[in-house]
This record gives sequence, structure tokens and C-alpha cells, in this order.
Amino acid sequence: MQRSIRNGNHKTDSALTKSRTLLEEVFCYVIEQKGDTLSDKGDIGKLYKQVKDLYNMHTDSNMDKRINTLLSGLEKIVSSIAEMRNKASDSHGVGANRITIADHHARLYVNSAMTMADFILSVADKKS
Repeated sequence: MQRSIRNGNHKTDSALTKSRTLLEEVFCYVIEQKGDTLSDKGDIGKLYKQVKDLYNMHTDSNMDKRINTLLSGLEKIVSSIAEMRNKASDSHGVGANRITIADHHARLYVNSAMTMADFILSVADKKS
């Protein structure tokens, strides 16, 4: 994903689709690693909630508040990527209503998804 943006041989709106797909795949993978059934494939918010429940990733009053703040920020990453992917990506035909995504915003989405995916995989690895 990053190489496509860096080399300029991409459509920035496809970065949104790839970012969401990456997160969904990681969520499905770690859910299956726990031996659980996917709650609702296709609804990334429900999948993320299932991951949080399975891996006990909820904010905790005994935890440093800065970590809790970061954990709550993950929720925003998921919802923002899902919302932008639905409104501005190349996954749906929207005609003249297509939103143009600047390269730096595409990088932000891609890097956010990669960071979150790495974190989720690290949590799953630690808990296994």
C-alpha cells in the first residue's frame, strides 16, 4: 500500500479500500485464532468490538490514563477508515459525488491502518 502511494501509481481512493480491508482481515484472523466465530463479517465496528472483548482490550481505571486515551483513539481510527471508505473509496460507484483524497491523507489512512493492524496482531500474539 505504501509503495503504491510513494510511487504515484495508484488511486488514492483505493488506499481507503485497502486500509479497511487490512483491518478487517486482521480482525477476522485474531478472532479465528481465539477459536471464535466471526460476529458479523463485513461490519468492521462489530468485528473490532469482538476483538476487544476476546482480548480484553477495554479501557481500565487501573491502567495509565494515557494508554486508555490511546486505546479509545483506536476506536476512532476504525470508524474513520470505515466511514471514509464507504463515502470516498473506489469500492462503490458514486459518480460525480466522488471525494478527491490528497496523497498525504491517503498516507494517513494507510499508516493508521498498518499501525493498528500491527498493534492488534501484537496483542493477539501476547495473549496466545
